[in-house]
Order: sequence, then structure tokens, then C-alpha cells
Amino acid sequence: MANNSTLSKRAALRQQQEQDERSKRNKRLVFAGVGLAVAVLIVVLAIVIVQAVTAGRGVTADQQTPPNATAQYGILLDGTEPSADKPHLVVWEDFQCPACAAREAAYGPVVGQLLDDGKITVEIRTAYFLDGSKLDGTRVEDGDSKRAAIAAAAADSVGKYRAYHDTVYRNQPTEGVGYTNEQLRDAFATEAGITGDDLTTFQKLFDERAFDTFVRNADKQFQDDGIRSTPTYLVSGQQLQFADEAGNALIQPTADDFLRAVTEAWEKGGKKIES
Repeated sequence: MANNSTLSKRAALRQQQEQDERSKRNKRLVFAGVGLAVAVLIVVLAIVIVQAVTAGRGVTADQQTPPNATAQYGILLDGTEPSADKPHLVVWEDFQCPACAAREAAYGPVVGQLLDDGKITVEIRTAYFLDGSKLDGTRVEDGDSKRAAIAAAAADSVGKYRAYHDTVYRNQPTEGVGYTNEQLRDAFATEAGITGDDLTTFQKLFDERAFDTFVRNADKQFQDDGIRSTPTYLVSGQQLQFADEAGNALIQPTADDFLRAVTEAWEKGGKKIES
């Protein structure tokens, strides 16, 4: 039969063993936590690096002008130059503007039909006011609207402006969500039919922000012209009114009615090409 001294020694030994085990367990937890933190850090760094690569390598000094650009920093759909014998439609847009997407969905096919039929010419001008501003009043750089406009200009360089323009609007996210670089650089380009060497060229131009100056100038033109909102449709300096104050449609989304409205504005404005 064990005496009290023996029992005390055994109890002390068990207590020491339990303490040692707790100490080992705590160390394992600490090391596991450190390992997890390191793993999370590696993932975060990887994401940052990938975003940095896809976001571009900085704005290139070799700034370019889209091949179908106008003097007012618009881009001609299909490169069709304005002429004195038909109305020239100028459309001011912001690629994040929900109203622009809605107008494009309703009237875009009609505008495209009239362009294809040779009855009008069309010029798209883009602003990026929906990118907002910082607390100190400066503009947000490399915002979603601006990057979309740069991407569209890059698409013009490979002959796909119209298809890319339409693709961006078909995929416009909820306002405030914005476009990712993967969408602008890869997904939208593929959907717009940009492939092969053209895709490589497009992506390089986008990565380098080769049309940053052009897009900036377009946005400044928007402000200098006093355009109050997007979308704004102009013909010979006359703004098309799509609805009256009661919300009744003044222009139906048909080729005949849209051409009527465009022709009336063209004649009222003296048949001049809006500048």
C-alpha cells in the first residue's frame, strides 16, 4: 500500500506531465497560427501581384490615337466619315451609366441598322464622371469607366470598336460594382471576337493604357461642352428628346421613327456636322 509521500510524488508527476503536454499543445497551436498567417500573406501577395500585372505596367509615354478618332475625341462607328448628305449622330456616354445601357438596349440596334443602311453616320464620345472623386476633390484614377473607355479605344485599333462597345453594355454590372480588368482585358475581348495577334495587340495597348491621354481629352471635351448628363444624343447641335415631361415616348425604337427624329434635328440645326 502506497504511503502519502508516494501518492504526493505521483500527483506531482502527473501535474508536471499535464503541464508539459499543455505547453507542447500551445506551441503547436502557435506554430499552426503562424503558418496560417504566412499562407494567407502569400495568397494576398499573389493576388496583389496578379492584379498589378493585369492592371497594366503603368501609362506608356507612347500615347496613341484610335484610328477612327474625330477631332472632338469621339470614335466613328465602323470608321464611317460624316458627309453633308446625311445626319451625323453624336452620342455621349459613360460606360458605367445605367441609363446609357438601357438606351443602348432599346435604340442601339436601330442606330446600327440605320448606320448599316447608309442613312446616318455615328460617333461615340465617352466621359468617365461616374468614376467619382476622392475626398480631396481629385478624380479617381484608373476607374472603371475610364478603363472601359481605354479598352474600347484599344478595340478600335484592331477593328472591333463597335463589337466591343456593345459587349461592354451587354455585360454592365450593377451601378457601383464596376468592371474588372479580367473582364475588360480578356472576357469582353473574346466575346467581341478579338482573337490571335489582334488579341495580343489589344491586351498590350490596354495594359499600357496607350489611350489614356485620348480618353482624358474626351472627358475634358465633355466638361467643356457643358454636357449635363449621359446618355446625350446630338444631331447638328440639337439634342434628341426621347420623352416628354410626363414620360411619354417621343421617339419610338424603330428605324423609321428614329430616322424621322434625327432628320428633323439635322434640318433644324442647319444640316451641319455637330462639333
